[in-house]
Amino acid sequence: MMKFIGADPQGLLREVFVPAVVSLLLSITVGWLAIQRIDEANRAGRENAFVLETNEITLKVEERFKAYRQVLRGARALFAASQEVTRTEWRDYVTGLRLQADFGGIQGVGFAVQVPAAQLASHEQRVRAEGFPDYRISPPGRRDIYSAIVYLEPFDWRNQRAFGYDMYSEPVRREAMERARLLGVPALSGKVRLVQETTTDVQAGVLLYLPVFRTGAPLETPAQRAQAFVGWVYAPFRLGDLIVGTLGESTSRIRIYDGHGEEPAALLFDSDPKRTADGKGLTRKAELELDNRVWTLIFDEAPQLARGRGSATAEKTAVVLIGALFVLLAVSFTAARQHAIALDRTSASLRASEARYSALVNLSHDGIASLDRDLRFTFLNPRLNTLLGYPDGYLIDRRLDSLWPAADPPRVLALVTRLRQGKAATYEQELRRADGGLLTAIVTDAPHLDAAGNLQGAILTITDISERKASEQRIHYLATHDALTGLANRAQFLDQMNTSLLLAMRHRTRFALLLLDLDRFKEVNDTLGHAAGDALLIEAARRMQQGLRASDLLARQGGDEFMVLLHDVHSPDEAEAVAGKIRQAIRQPFTLEGTEQHISVSIGIALYPEDGTDIETLTRHADAAMYRAKATGRSKTDLPARITPGNA
Repeated sequence: MMKFIGADPQGLLREVFVPAVVSLLLSITVGWLAIQRIDEANRAGRENAFVLETNEITLKVEERFKAYRQVLRGARALFAASQEVTRTEWRDYVTGLRLQADFGGIQGVGFAVQVPAAQLASHEQRVRAEGFPDYRISPPGRRDIYSAIVYLEPFDWRNQRAFGYDMYSEPVRREAMERARLLGVPALSGKVRLVQETTTDVQAGVLLYLPVFRTGAPLETPAQRAQAFVGWVYAPFRLGDLIVGTLGESTSRIRIYDGHGEEPAALLFDSDPKRTADGKGLTRKAELELDNRVWTLIFDEAPQLARGRGSATAEKTAVVLIGALFVLLAVSFTAARQHAIALDRTSASLRASEARYSALVNLSHDGIASLDRDLRFTFLNPRLNTLLGYPDGYLIDRRLDSLWPAADPPRVLALVTRLRQGKAATYEQELRRADGGLLTAIVTDAPHLDAAGNLQGAILTITDISERKASEQRIHYLATHDALTGLANRAQFLDQMNTSLLLAMRHRTRFALLLLDLDRFKEVNDTLGHAAGDALLIEAARRMQQGLRASDLLARQGGDEFMVLLHDVHSPDEAEAVAGKIRQAIRQPFTLEGTEQHISVSIGIALYPEDGTDIETLTRHADAAMYRAKATGRSKTDLPARITPGNA
């Protein structure tokens, strides 16, 4: 202090005060810009993470309902493949779906029939005769038309409450049932209280309906669909059980409303009803259309994420302190050194932030990758390397389309064009794994453009959906194959026969339809039991298959009846020769339950185009020929209007 006594005031101002003011103003300006960038980065990061999370939840809900529709289509296929679906067959089908393991949220799969008032008493009496002496349609009361839930599996205590319930008597359910019946499409109901509900843990419910029509009936007009209508396959859902399983580890609040509005009466689900909006967190609204019905989804950011904005306070304080330090250093003529220290601290903060984001990417359950402007990989997180099975670094500088199953230059051009336009997209894609197999995934890409709008690259997120696709394939197999023998069922056979008919018409070729009925099967089944009967059917199917060409199709129609489609048949003798091989194979002894059993087979043959030019005519002639063969003596073959018995 002593050296400033008597000093020139102007020199003191120039040497101390002016540098201090300049450095202070500079610190304030730089600090303000830094705080703005911190706030902007925090806000952008929160918004991007929130949008990504809400899009994922919406997609999961939509994908779940796709799987539920496939379940109902498989159930409807049972009716197309059989003249009558028994209660036991329905239970076996639903048990095979493994609902609790593969289709979380679904309460069961049921079938409801429409009952005119005149048939009410006979309907109730028929169901009582099946072993339900207390069965009656509820609620009671006189109505012109009733409906009744006759099948509902799993038939546990909760679903038993709905047995015999008339869903058509309730307006919300009736609207969805009528929409499904009149339009012939899946229909989702509005908000209801399920009959399965008790007084505890009450949840809002919805039901998904799919109409069942008589096989082969025309369905082009509403009148035709009404004439062919049989009933509804449907699935009930408790919204709490459905959505909670979809949210996963999300902490954001989600509210779902039926329709476009947000009225309290339309609320289907609220993941956190005790939470109140404080206006501080992010909110997002989305509309999801499910089977001609709209759901409004409201997402509220989790409180801990909203409070995360306060973490910027420490960074802002640091900026202020650095600015003050810079002023002091400028006054003490050590600004250069202190400025270097400040830069080092900023660099450390950036490295810490980079480490945190790197940890999030590396620990993600989904695959994450970055591409350059030529669609070459520049980064893959460990999860994506694990999904694809390639060594670390192997895919770097390789193009994304090198993982596609086949080269597709037009699609690559379309992808690059879309990214250059700044458009993101989500789509399903198969990717080639290191072991040669294919990974089925949901891919979301987001383009990265520079300030001038030029494409710099893209970010990918890849979600493995292979298990879900396998479930869909299992449902398709159950709907098109016989569960006992593994042969094609009647629905798949008729579909293939229709294709063969079109090809034969176009190329003027011939084919043959064989209907087969096992003789003495009922006697063996009644004597040795159903297990022996099933074993006999499996072995008979194997023997018949060995007598056919690879291009021919063998199917089980039901019971002990089978069907064969022979392609490119040039004469009746060829068809009869195949029938002779089958008869000879079946006449060989069967060893069942330690005993030797002998059966035979009666076969009816119809040739295209001699015996008919459509499926119905060919089937009718082959069926008549089979019964003539059985009537003239078992182990015979018969053709329409030209009986040709042939004992093996």
